[in-house]
This record gives sequence, structure tokens and C-alpha cells, in this order.
Amino acid sequence: SRSRTMEAPEPELDFSEVFAADKIAFNSRSLNYCRIFVAIISGCASGILGLTGLAGFFAFFVTTLALSAGIYLMVGCQPKPYFKVGTDLWTEGIKDGMMSYILFWTLFYDIVHIY
Repeated sequence: SRSRTMEAPEPELDFSEVFAADKIAFNSRSLNYCRIFVAIISGCASGILGLTGLAGFFAFFVTTLALSAGIYLMVGCQPKPYFKVGTDLWTEGIKDGMMSYILFWTLFYDIVHIY
């Protein structure tokens, strides 16, 4: 004869679907700033090194991949809480970064190798 009733343990709260839109927007902007900065630096380096054609584009994708991998490791391999979609870490801002890369790549190639 039990006089106490057994209470069910409280379920653990799942915060995986709770997002702060302003923080996610801030993270996306910060990622875009980082991606453009890395694109500018790598574009300058590619131009100075004299990379042309596919080698130059390969350099862009390698530096972009390195940036994304570094941030992926910084967030503990769990990008979902920090970005709207987990793949945003790898794909967001690629177009903007590529335009900046091409601008500085051609500028520095012209400055160093043509003039």
C-alpha cells in the first residue's frame, strides 16, 4: 500500500527549434563579412602569385572551403543553432565573395604582372 503517487519525470526541454531571428541574421551578416574579407585577401594573393584561369578559381574555392571548415569547427560541428539552415555555413555569400575575389584578383594581377 503506497500512500505516495509516483510522479513522472519532467520531460527534457528541446530548444533545437527555438531560434532568435536577430541573432541568426547577425551570424549571417558576420559570415558574409568574413567571406568577403577572405575573398579580398585571397584575390590579392592570387593576383600577386600570377594565377590565371581555373587555378585562380580553384584558389577561391579552397580559401572559401577553409573559411567554412574553420567556422564549422568553431561552432562545434553544429551549425544549426547559429544559422537558419545548417548548409548556410557552406553556401551563404559565395556569389558576393566571388565577385570581390575576381575584382581584386584581376586588379592585383594587372598591377604586378602587366604594369
